[in-house]
Amino acid sequence: MSKILNSTIGIAGCGTMGLPMLEVLLKNNINAFGYDIISKESFSSLENNFISSKKDFFQKVDVIFSVVRDINQTKELCEGKNGLFQLNSPKTLIISSTLSPAFLNHFFQNAPENITMIEAPMSGAPMKAKDATLTFMVGAEKNQYENILPILNILGEKIHHIGKFGSGMSVKVLNNFVASCSVVAVRHVLSEAKYLNISSEQLLEILNCSSGKTWFSENIKNIDWAKESYTKENTIGILEKDVNSFLDGLENSESETSQALLNFQKSLLNSLRNIPKFPNED
Repeated sequence: MSKILNSTIGIAGCGTMGLPMLEVLLKNNINAFGYDIISKESFSSLENNFISSKKDFFQKVDVIFSVVRDINQTKELCEGKNGLFQLNSPKTLIISSTLSPAFLNHFFQNAPENITMIEAPMSGAPMKAKDATLTFMVGAEKNQYENILPILNILGEKIHHIGKFGSGMSVKVLNNFVASCSVVAVRHVLSEAKYLNISSEQLLEILNCSSGKTWFSENIKNIDWAKESYTKENTIGILEKDVNSFLDGLENSESETSQALLNFQKSLLNSLRNIPKFPNED
């Protein structure tokens, strides 16, 4: 058995992605524990595999998947009170949240030497987390990648080693920018279809066998957040955060972004905040 499979694995952030990942690990007889700022009562199904104390959680686990929401929660997890970076023992931190590549590179440079930091952002939404078919985009040294690969193979179906630290998150924010465009486009045409005497079912059927097919249109019936309107806390709000992560990553790059593209990016953010209601909600 691979060494990492004998390690104690921690999932920090037991939300819509982290919780099913933890459940998959437990079903595969991996010694795994979850941690979240939400009270233990919300995770009764995990019984003793949920640790409500951050300090106790970090002392218990060897390898930590960070699946928290954003930069602030990542900094609190690692640099806040009883944070990971206060430990002296060796730990492996796998960043699976979608964060700004610019922030992440700075964060990496300031990590303590006893912390091995790897990035493995993922794609597939909760439905893929539940059936262990996630896609991971890994940024790490080759030996680090090979070390964590057995655990990623339990959680996912398609594992890609992109390159050194920073490359995985760069791919992820580019991917999510395109995905966000798709979500806005599909939701917009579904809301407009009725004005052209086309039902949403008819439109989806044609989209999914024509050039308009996207991951969102094809999986819309299985995506639990597909009908959501925008709030900062929900998945549409996370998409807004991901687009901003992409833009932040470009800010200090050598990209010569045209004004037209900048206008498009601003329009995309505005469209996410004002995404049309799903037709069935009318």
